[in-house]
Amino acid sequence: MSGRGCGGAVLFAVAALFAYASIMSTIEMETFPGLRDNDAGLALFFAVLAAGAAVAGLFFAGRRSRPALVATACVAVALTWRVYTVAPAMHCWDHNSVGRNDDGSYDCYDR
Repeated sequence: MSGRGCGGAVLFAVAALFAYASIMSTIEMETFPGLRDNDAGLALFFAVLAAGAAVAGLFFAGRRSRPALVATACVAVALTWRVYTVAPAMHCWDHNSVGRNDDGSYDCYDR
């Protein structure tokens, strides 16, 4: 594997790590009903970093590289799902706490 290929692989690993951090930052908020800290902005920040690392990995490894295209597609699918799950809480951007309702919606609170 060439140096460019190894660099691309490292960038895809970094993208996967950022995507994982995005999921872990709000997993408690999304799983259990009740009042939780609003970490939706942090999750979105990690998702943007993961997207940037994946695009950088694609261009670093070569746009015609099939493994790079597959890795980019996998990261894109994961981040699309991530944004879809965090989107209901984004209207609480200005508040420091959110309350998850049984139907999956969120109410905004300030503690």
